[in-house]
Amino acid sequence: MAHPKKIVQPDDLPVRKTHSQVVTVAGGTLVFVAGMTSRSEKDASPVHPGDMRAQVRQVCQNIGRALRSVGADFSDVVKTTTFTTDVEEYHRVADERFKYFTSDLPTSALIGVKRLSAPELMVEIEAMAVIPAKRRKTRR
Repeated sequence: MAHPKKIVQPDDLPVRKTHSQVVTVAGGTLVFVAGMTSRSEKDASPVHPGDMRAQVRQVCQNIGRALRSVGADFSDVVKTTTFTTDVEEYHRVADERFKYFTSDLPTSALIGVKRLSAPELMVEIEAMAVIPAKRRKTRR
């Protein structure tokens, strides 16, 4: 079975190197990953205060854990929404994101916010994915 995710590049929109502009989904299982922040996987305490690059890395690692729990991976992500307290700093370290999202980039939104759930947190990313039925992992 072909992957249910298809990247579409409209002829009348410019190609973006940071994200896809349109993704279609036909079949498969939708996965919604809650907003992940730079919190320790062991006790949920905030980690890497003041270091946006390390926070983006921790957020992506946490998203990866969430995806793996249902048999998905970063290639299955179709949409991300990123909230950050410092848009300029996020742009400076956004290359960290591309270590996880390597091809068939998801659609994406970046939103600047005054504060996240803890003052040490600088970035939060939520994700939506679709995984082919043949790879779906059932949880009991």
